[in-house]
Amino acid sequence: MDIKTYKGRSNVSGAIALNDRYFVVADDEDNQLSVFDKNAEKALKPAIALSAVFDGEIEDGKHQEIDLEGGTCIGDVYFWIGSHSTSSKGNDRPARRRLFGIHLNEVEPGEFSAQRYGSIYTQFIADLKQDSRFARYDWEQAERTPPKDTGGLSIEGLATTPAQGLLIGFRNPLAGGTSENGVLKNGKAILVHLLNPLALLQDQTAQFAAPIELDLAGLGIRDIAWRQDNQYLIVAGPYHANEQRLEKHWLYLWDSESGDLKRLEHIDLGELNIEAAFFFPGDENWVMLLSDDGKDKKSFRCVSVKL
Repeated sequence: MDIKTYKGRSNVSGAIALNDRYFVVADDEDNQLSVFDKNAEKALKPAIALSAVFDGEIEDGKHQEIDLEGGTCIGDVYFWIGSHSTSSKGNDRPARRRLFGIHLNEVEPGEFSAQRYGSIYTQFIADLKQDSRFARYDWEQAERTPPKDTGGLSIEGLATTPAQGLLIGFRNPLAGGTSENGVLKNGKAILVHLLNPLALLQDQTAQFAAPIELDLAGLGIRDIAWRQDNQYLIVAGPYHANEQRLEKHWLYLWDSESGDLKRLEHIDLGELNIEAAFFFPGDENWVMLLSDDGKDKKSFRCVSVKL
């Protein structure tokens, strides 16, 4: 396990490899993206302001943060998703209900520009409510519940599928389980397979596969990354605030075809607060894990782990 510190971001929440050298990072505290050179320690400047890319459809300011939580790419389209949650106090935050795509191009060595891809999708939960296969999940209650309370709503994972779909992973709510002293135990993590994301952002109707539930020992999905074939790397962590750090994060390998799910017991993440995972192209044996070190306010740790 190799740990490197990068400066310029701290509340990292999603990341995507742009090539074998550069990667782009989202921060859940603002509506900007930062590109990093893996061989340097500071973010490239300037940051990519999404308000400029989307020309008024995304705004900056109080209560306007998207709460970016997951990123992935299909071809040259880089998808990003907001948490879809309320505020920490349960107040409505419409700006967080977004899934969108951008193009990123290196116009000069180490300098990137961004252009929008299609429209911004804002009806994800509303569309799930209309699909009877998802009726067993109480979306109405989840939408009114703070994201780290039992039954709250919080999306944190986003991954590409080989068939150009998206897997959307929920930190909260969990399916099933029992309540012990106000904490849900043994709930299963929820994955939604969006079949047509490229067409969706060209204003076609969303199409979903049946819901997927994964037994992550009562943990929710903090990120998910496609590795190879039908195999994914899942970062699992507590659905709640975990203020005392009593519950650890774990890595799982999951095969979407066979259903095989294996916890990587030999990888100890310690007190790292992993919120983003990605693979550099052609290097599926080493995963890059980014820790949300928000209290630092200046930097984050990136951990390179061999699977």
